[in-house]
Amino acid sequence: MHFEEQWTNAANTLVALITTYGLRVVGAIVILAAGWMASRLLYNAVERLLARTQRIDRTVTLFLANAARYLVLILTFSAVLSTFGVATTSFVAVIGALGIAVGLALQGTLSSLSAGIMLVLFRPFHIGDRIEAGGIVGTVREINLFYSELDTDDNVRVIFPNGKLWGEIVKVPSRNDTERVELKFTRPASDDLETAIARAQELVDKDRRIERVAQIGVDTVNDGNYVLVIRAWVARPQAMQVRFDLNRAVKEEFQRRAPQREEARAAD
Repeated sequence: MHFEEQWTNAANTLVALITTYGLRVVGAIVILAAGWMASRLLYNAVERLLARTQRIDRTVTLFLANAARYLVLILTFSAVLSTFGVATTSFVAVIGALGIAVGLALQGTLSSLSAGIMLVLFRPFHIGDRIEAGGIVGTVREINLFYSELDTDDNVRVIFPNGKLWGEIVKVPSRNDTERVELKFTRPASDDLETAIARAQELVDKDRRIERVAQIGVDTVNDGNYVLVIRAWVARPQAMQVRFDLNRAVKEEFQRRAPQREEARAAD
């Protein structure tokens, strides 16, 4: 009888535990699932709502959408703790006590978070801008709370901690509409300088894509040759093609004139 009584008490205790904590576990799982779904739905809703107006930058839109999502997740976590009888006020006190230790351990992460907030507030560059940072050149695709994403010219996705983009020098060439193209050509010392400059000037004047010629002249003089330089301003989207076309045109012109110079020297 004594043995049976012990088993009965144990069974009753187990049933009481399952009844009490089992329902809490189920409730916690339901709250977590609902909170996770609600955070995603709120993120999408905020993003779609703010995307309807052109007055709000894409950077701000993503920042606010992420902030709303994380807020829902924090509230969900607090609700789960309340389900198990943990007072949220005690939880906040514990978090505050651990804040200093966590802050020291996560200095880099917190630095990226604060940098992300500064990037959103001051917006030194926007999504879609072409930037150069840390030796990487690419187009900004996303600016999140902790990191930003860039696509390079060879279509490689690069993840940048926001601390690197806020605390270091960042070039934003796409902010200006024009770009200076610089071309250099090595010519033999026997080549007539005035003729070479005149021919280069003529080829530059024929290209309607060139908005303004900065300089055409001799960059350096070496033993047996000199370097002819052309600096011209063009619209940024056309800069690379203008460079290719002008390089080819000048090279073909110098090659075409080479036999004429040889014939003139032979006649002399």
